[in-house]
Amino acid sequence: MIAAAAFLLLAGCTADGNKPEERKESVQKVESGEAAASSPTALTPPDQLKEESLGILPVSIEIPAIGVDAPVENVGELENGQMGVPENIDGVGWFEPGTKPGDRGNAVMAGHVDSKTGPAVFYKLDKLKPGDEVILKDKSDTVRTFVVTGKKSFPRKKAPVEDIFGFSYQSNLNLITCTGEFNRKARTHEERLVVYTELKK
Repeated sequence: MIAAAAFLLLAGCTADGNKPEERKESVQKVESGEAAASSPTALTPPDQLKEESLGILPVSIEIPAIGVDAPVENVGELENGQMGVPENIDGVGWFEPGTKPGDRGNAVMAGHVDSKTGPAVFYKLDKLKPGDEVILKDKSDTVRTFVVTGKKSFPRKKAPVEDIFGFSYQSNLNLITCTGEFNRKARTHEERLVVYTELKK
């Protein structure tokens, strides 16, 4: 099971645990349907939906609207249940135990928002709006393009895990980073931002 703890989410959205520039933007999901909180359930897709895979193993990500052009690496679930993030502040991590981008379900990718030296790869993630494109490539230059449908922020210890990591009849890609005020004691931001995208038709 992709653990319920996974959205206690990122092992650190601010590299090196240093105090970042505080981010207090209020982010609301703009798509028509709000993400509903639900208890985690089995994430295996129904047998009848097994079909030819459109998923890829991403090695790069481009988000033209916010100037992102970054490498992608595989990350997993840490012993404490958190989703790992890349050590490189300019890289993006794909949650490899989950869905491949392009397959039915919710693929998940995460990146740092900032570091002690300044903005990181997903610093402007909150600026994305519906219709913006996210372009993934694998090592063979196979492309999967996703379109932003909405965004929302959640308290770092409370989130609809199934909505973010669980199975979906659509091919989705959810992008995650930190947002909100920085908690010096916990050495992390108080919220997590999720940008929702779906495979371009």
